[in-house]
Amino acid sequence: MNELQYNKLLIRCVKCGSCKSQCPTYLTALDETMSARGRIAMLGAISTGRLKYSKELSEKIFSCMLCGACRDICPTGIDILEAIYHGRIKLKSSYSKNKLLAIAAKFSAKRMNFTFSMLGILQKLFYQPLYKTGRLPYIPEIASTPFKDSAQVYKRKTKIIGRIGIFAGCSINYLQPHLGVSLLNVLLEKGYEVVVLKGEVCCGSPMRALGLEDEAIGLARKNIELFNHIKAQAILSMCPTCVTTIKKEYPLMTGDGIEKIMDVNEFFIKSGFYEGLKVPHRIVTYHDPCHLNYGLGIKNEPREILKGIDGIEFREMEDAGNCCGFGGLFSVNFQKLSKEIGSKKIKSVYDTEADTIVTSCPGCMIQLENLKQQAGYDIDVMHIVEVLENAMENSA
Repeated sequence: MNELQYNKLLIRCVKCGSCKSQCPTYLTALDETMSARGRIAMLGAISTGRLKYSKELSEKIFSCMLCGACRDICPTGIDILEAIYHGRIKLKSSYSKNKLLAIAAKFSAKRMNFTFSMLGILQKLFYQPLYKTGRLPYIPEIASTPFKDSAQVYKRKTKIIGRIGIFAGCSINYLQPHLGVSLLNVLLEKGYEVVVLKGEVCCGSPMRALGLEDEAIGLARKNIELFNHIKAQAILSMCPTCVTTIKKEYPLMTGDGIEKIMDVNEFFIKSGFYEGLKVPHRIVTYHDPCHLNYGLGIKNEPREILKGIDGIEFREMEDAGNCCGFGGLFSVNFQKLSKEIGSKKIKSVYDTEADTIVTSCPGCMIQLENLKQQAGYDIDVMHIVEVLENAMENSA
């Protein structure tokens, strides 16, 4: 987006406030400057010279969770997220919290394995003792071997019905490799040849969130080049943020799109993976990840999967579509607000009396695990792929 396009977006805002109705930061803080409308107004005032760059103003722009709840609400069609991203590019140097994270992100993007290996050592030395005292939130143990480095091509001896690629994403590669293994097992059980994309790099979403657009574009081009060399009918990811970034934002960033990238729920529905499966009785509720719901428009598919598995008693929570408060780097820079948003979510989960909460996002899983521990709530947190894997094993 160039400056002319950016300024045209900002002046289209008619201040109607429709975007406020779904904005999680506004609905929690009840502060106009923490709403989508307020942020667009402030960016517009900067562009016309009515406001100057400041630490306080930057804080408000970077407090946006980038959840996308406002994406399709604007009656004048403003792409609010792209406006926020562009605003962050201009404000990044005046946001002090951002500077250390930006340096770390630039360094780690080029040497992810080394960075997480060092973080794993530090985690064992310092994190575990502090976590046990309750001073630090839950963070999964960093994997000794990233999922993408475990192998590249998996085949079953039975007849192969197709070829699927897996784009794991940073969270699954380094924090939750067991989820990648679950997806691998599900696909192999159904007769697919599976390619793990060893050459993948970060999708670039954290870079964009930090205002590092050039770095995000560099990562996008590396992934696009990789995808273009993979012969597969689909490339699946268990992370809605990765899929949304690759599918919706890469074309805006680079002019190139990847049509084969797909969320696992969409693929499972099209392939009928859940049909004829059963599990021992369990009460299940479902949390909608923001980027899956608002970014990709996938809401009914995971519910159809869960309701289609015999033995699952599905209970809808009152605010199923509301954010859990994670938001990636948002939960690092705005811990208090993240916890306040999350407390509403875990209360809704508790009210269903479910024994399992299922979601489709590795980041949401970390947040929900942390929230349930803080609330002392005994409930299993599972990715929908884990549910399918367990159902296949039980139905074999």
